[in-house]
Amino acid sequence: MKHIIPYTLLVLFFCANISSRLYAQDLYDPQQISELKIDFYDADWDAILDGYMDADSDERILADVSINGVEFDSVGVRYKGNSSYRPNQLKNPLNIKLNYLKDQDYQGYYTLKLSNGFKDPSFVREVLALDIARKYMPAARAGYANVTINGSLIGLYTNVQAINDVFTAEHYYSEDRPFFEGAGDGPAPGGCSFSSWEYMGTDSTQCYPYYYDSKSGEHMSTLVEFLDLFNNDPNEMEGMYNVDRHLWAMAYDIALVNLDAPISMPHNFYLYYDPSNRFNYIKWDLNECFGVFQRLGGTQLSLAAMQQLDPYTNNTLSTPILYKVWQNSRWKKMYMAHMKTLMEENIANGWYMERAGVLQDYIDEALQADPNKFFTFTESTSNLNSTVIQSVGISELMDARSSYLNNTVYFQYTQPTISNIKHLPVELMPNSEITISADISNAEAAFLAYRSEIGARFEKIDMFDDGAHNDGGSGDGTWGVSLQMGTNLEYYIYAENEEAGSFSPARAEYEFHTLTTSGDIVINEFMASNGMAVADQDGEFDDWIELYNNSDRDISLNGYFLSDKLASPTKWQFPDITLAAASYLVVWADKDTLQQGLHANFKLSASGEELILSNASAEMVDQVSFATQDTDITWGRYPNGTGVFDFMDPTFAARNGSLIASSPVISRIPELSLYPNPAADFLNIRMDDEAEHDLNLYNVFGQCLEQWQFSGKGTIDVSSLSPGIYLISLDGKTGAKFIKR
Repeated sequence: MKHIIPYTLLVLFFCANISSRLYAQDLYDPQQISELKIDFYDADWDAILDGYMDADSDERILADVSINGVEFDSVGVRYKGNSSYRPNQLKNPLNIKLNYLKDQDYQGYYTLKLSNGFKDPSFVREVLALDIARKYMPAARAGYANVTINGSLIGLYTNVQAINDVFTAEHYYSEDRPFFEGAGDGPAPGGCSFSSWEYMGTDSTQCYPYYYDSKSGEHMSTLVEFLDLFNNDPNEMEGMYNVDRHLWAMAYDIALVNLDAPISMPHNFYLYYDPSNRFNYIKWDLNECFGVFQRLGGTQLSLAAMQQLDPYTNNTLSTPILYKVWQNSRWKKMYMAHMKTLMEENIANGWYMERAGVLQDYIDEALQADPNKFFTFTESTSNLNSTVIQSVGISELMDARSSYLNNTVYFQYTQPTISNIKHLPVELMPNSEITISADISNAEAAFLAYRSEIGARFEKIDMFDDGAHNDGGSGDGTWGVSLQMGTNLEYYIYAENEEAGSFSPARAEYEFHTLTTSGDIVINEFMASNGMAVADQDGEFDDWIELYNNSDRDISLNGYFLSDKLASPTKWQFPDITLAAASYLVVWADKDTLQQGLHANFKLSASGEELILSNASAEMVDQVSFATQDTDITWGRYPNGTGVFDFMDPTFAARNGSLIASSPVISRIPELSLYPNPAADFLNIRMDDEAEHDLNLYNVFGQCLEQWQFSGKGTIDVSSLSPGIYLISLDGKTGAKFIKR
């Protein structure tokens, strides 16, 4: 049966007769402390786990585990950690594997890594550090968990996402590639070097296995090939390495005094070889960021030395991880541009202390109730600003560090400015030549880096201000370049002078500008992190994708496809549905294909990925790539249906608008109650505030039947409705389901 959908299929909401939220709590949301209950099968579990640690064994023991009320059995648990583990303490760090014996996961995650805060009185360092890292590079998510073992509260833990195949699938859209963990904790036998990322000869069986733990089988020769190139032909390393990611990582470690990292010793990192055949640096273990770990190489640093750590510290032949990239003058200027962005966006403006205070507010009750905490609650709160038992105060370090860096010659160099970016023609057509121009001042050179699909390498082409590249007049400050675009283009611009460089956008390459062509049917808006914006008919807050028909005719989507993988464009196929002219259609991306309505067999990644719409002949109709998404904020076209994508307030199955420059805090949506439910002739509506709200009545095919404005409470006549299920939305975001008898 064919249905014409004028608004969307299934506007879906809360069940009114259930007072609590029905969606699963986000495992890594620091605003929602997860509750983990572990019941070991062995009564002497602690002694057994201590024995495994003493034997340096990764063996696990079995337990039943509950995560926010979701039960798992046959779970494998072990202790983890180095200095944070002690055989005589009850609150030891934990590694929990849900799929140890059975194929099971929580929200797609099967390994949990819980840290005990042993060296961090503030208890916010790792979560805060990862909040900052995720702005500029793929990095683990992190939140908190209260842990109970065999009925006894053990205490509050930091809960950090594991770097494994789930992580690489989210960020690199691939699995089963060469994948290594930096594991150097001491000198290897045979006189092997202890410096980070040195080339130690062609024999992959000597030295390298002591410092690099392969997570993907026998790929050590690929790593050796990379280290040879990195050390012996560094100007060509981009052929096998994501250099920009490396520059961000080094700028991060030195700016934020994260010294328990490969800039100091060869551990606490991962290297992943992506489908474009490049290694990518991945950060790990940030619990001693902001100056807790005070050793740089063999030198113990004072507070003053950390506050005044030179941006080019350790720039010697014995530290190739730094030295080899800084010998390239362009990379050196890119590195400094990244460090300035990182400091300006997080430290100089005070954001980091605001965020740290918010995190402590989230966890203060749980931290006070922790029976095994290593510091008093007063010590925890004071460590944001002052030293506690050799752990320097976060602002004590970083405020002075910001002042020091701002006064260095590197931060005072005048950077180029990049503005007024334009493209011609304005109306983009697939597979056509376009020109991109920008006003660039104080620059001697500039390039545009571009790609047609997310995850691919950026190709770089020079921009010119010579009057011969659709850039206006020669020397007028407008730089331009022409190139061929397909259906999608991601790009950024870099400009430099003799002393400094700058990017647009400032977070490039991790963030970029996007151009997309628009056809009759387009991907118009989507939400990849739905916290409380719109719920489906089962009360679940799932990802969703909105299509729009730009044309003046109805178009059948029978046989069309949606996918989140460019390599698998036919992942989910539409049923026999027609989208009316100038109308919207929403698909839930939740893997719940058996639910009523349109539910795709994939979920979206809030960390960024791609969306592909193909027609019944499997020809690509539309494509969009996106970076990290914020909760309850959408990424949509503006102007509606034809424009480029940007962040906006959700406009579920409605015209796009209300662009936002930065993600706001979403105001609380009032509770909506419907009674009696089921209803016969009249339905009472009650909200828990007196503000005026828009309410819409939909049938299960997404057709809007009635619209009202309500404040507080009221009654509507439903006697004319046929028996069945109906849905009432509240301000287009959430609402309730009721049954007409």
